Amino acid sequence: MTGLSDEALRRLAALPEEPDFAATRYRLLGELDRGGMGVVYAARDEALGREVAIKVLRAELLRADAGDRLEREARVMASLEHPGIVPVHDTGLLPDGRAFHVMKRVRGQRLDALASSLSLAEALRLFARICEPVAFAHAHGVVHRDLKPERT
Repeated sequence: MTGLSDEALRRLAALPEEPDFAATRYRLLGELDRGGMGVVYAARDEALGREVAIKVLRAELLRADAGDRLEREARVMASLEHPGIVPVHDTGLLPDGRAFHVMKRVRGQRLDALASSLSLAEALRLFARICEPVAFAHAHGVVHRDLKPERT
């Protein structure tokens, strides 16, 4: 990825954070979650007629190497084929220079909300299920450094 001039960064900082997908096959439906590096949106893939999740680099990170990191993240995720790891369908750059990747939309309950209603045996079974894709990734040299119980 190439760097942007200070003037381009100032103009971009004045833009709203919501990404422009007008020139793509994706129609944004709303924000799902925010993280340190990106914002995840629900979107509709108009070409395939399905709902997806799109992670977009946060606008304020354009001046750092975060775009390269987001692209690497997509490549790593795409290389890990496991039922417990969300598949990546597409990746690209928005007109404003932000990187994005499109993933399967996964629905579910938040772990922290669910945990209080489980017996110890149920919680341990769930924990073991969560550990399977993490162990798979570790076996392939990938360490997930951002696991949180509040994520679905």
